Amino acid sequence: MSASVTLIIPTYQRPQELAACLARVAPQAAAAGVEIIICDDSRDDATRSMLNERFPGVRHLAGPRRGPAANRNAGARAAQGEWLIFLDDDCEPVEHFLSAYLTAIAGHSAQEDIALEGATIRKGAADSILTEAPHNPDGGALISCNFAIPRRAFLEAGAFDERFPMAAFEDTEFAARWSLRGGRVVFLPEAAVEHPLRSTPPAGRLARRWESRVISTYDFGGTTAQVAWRLPRHVLLVILSRFRGRKWSANNLRAAGVFAAEFFIFLSLLPGWLAKYHAQPRSAFWVEQQKLGRAPKNLGL
Repeated sequence: MSASVTLIIPTYQRPQELAACLARVAPQAAAAGVEIIICDDSRDDATRSMLNERFPGVRHLAGPRRGPAANRNAGARAAQGEWLIFLDDDCEPVEHFLSAYLTAIAGHSAQEDIALEGATIRKGAADSILTEAPHNPDGGALISCNFAIPRRAFLEAGAFDERFPMAAFEDTEFAARWSLRGGRVVFLPEAAVEHPLRSTPPAGRLARRWESRVISTYDFGGTTAQVAWRLPRHVLLVILSRFRGRKWSANNLRAAGVFAAEFFIFLSLLPGWLAKYHAQPRSAFWVEQQKLGRAPKNLGL
């Protein structure tokens, strides 16, 4: 008997992109008997209406509105499949995306601690540092927009950490946790998605992405003094690295202004984040890893 599979697609205010994604993958899923769950964090009914009209066989789930990690987890908990496939709403799956996963899943038991990682390919050349898209053509990143995992194993590993409020670092942290728990990762280049370039968010949103690193730096054993000193240095180095190998141009001068604003907004937000998180409980998993000497070196910075 073949394993049951659920495809989970989180979404937020992007009915057009979601419709384009589903147009590619829903026929494959229907033919294979794969459940599709749309976890919808949107503030209006546009996505639900689109699904009712164009994809009535797709299951709509109102999201918890606590960020992408919580939204994906809600889909995983509601799933009926023994296996989960995570896909983002703005991805463009290739023709044999789903069949590649189903073939691989057929060769494994849902009792294994194994994740199947598809290829994520940036669509188009990034001719500006004010555009971005995930890019994982050769594997090794376990990006949340394209991977499969047994539902049991995902939940037993703790799922995505719902303390992370934005789409930033939650999949990196899960991948680190998965590896330290002994989970395997198998790369499936045939299970590919293309990810269109998108405009870099405004400076304020870029700055707020760093909240997740405040949480993780505390989890990895950092003190408030260490977070307050070492994280700003890390943020500045990351921002400067975006210009590496770039020629100066009018566009890059504009980017310099955006990223400078990102850094100063981050500095203005940091005291509030320190006050918020310094007394909160740490991740039990990472506390245990510290005792075992297996937490990331240099606090992951």
